[in-house]
Amino acid sequence: MNTICAAVRRTRRPGRTAAPVAVTALLAACTASPSAAPSTDAAPPRPCAEITAGPVDGAMGLRSLTLELVNCGARPYTVQGSPVVRVLDGDRERIDVTVTEGPSSVAGTGGASPRAVTLRPGEKAVAGLLWRTTVPDPAATAVRATYLQVAPAKGEPWQTVKPDSVIDLGTTGKVGVSPWKPPSRR
Repeated sequence: MNTICAAVRRTRRPGRTAAPVAVTALLAACTASPSAAPSTDAAPPRPCAEITAGPVDGAMGLRSLTLELVNCGARPYTVQGSPVVRVLDGDRERIDVTVTEGPSSVAGTGGASPRAVTLRPGEKAVAGLLWRTTVPDPAATAVRATYLQVAPAKGEPWQTVKPDSVIDLGTTGKVGVSPWKPPSRR
C-alpha cells in the first residue's frame, strides 16, 4: 500500500482523460493506518550550516576576518557560543596556535556575551576572528596560515575554509573568536 501511495504522490497531475474516480480510489488507499505509521527509528535529517570566511581587515598589527554561517537547510538551525576554529598551513596541516573565546585576549577589548541565535532557512550569523601580526623577536619565524577549519560549535562537523588572503599571525601564536550573532543591519 505504501508503494502505491508513493507512486501516486510522484505522478504528475492527471490530464482531463484520467478518471477522477480512479485517482480518488488510489488516494483513499493512502490513508494512515497503524501498519503505515512512520518508523520512530529514523533519525531526523542533519542540519545544513555552511561556513565561509570574509576578507582579512587589518590595521596597526590587529587583524580580523568575519566568519559567516548560513542555514542552508529546510528547518530552523540554532547556534550558541563561539565557533570552534583550527588554524592550518598551506598543506592543510594544523598549526600550533592558541584559540580563545572572545577577542579580549588578542585586542584587549570586551566582547559580546554568547547567546542562542536561531536562523531560519537562508538566514546568516557572523562571528569574528581576531589576531595580531607582531614579531617582537626578529630571529623568530613568523606564522602564516592559509586555511581555517571551523565547526559551528563543539561536536559539530568541521568545514575547511580559505580566507581571501593569508592569516599572518607573526609570532603571537594566538587568535580570539567572538560568539555567533546576527549580522549588523547597515
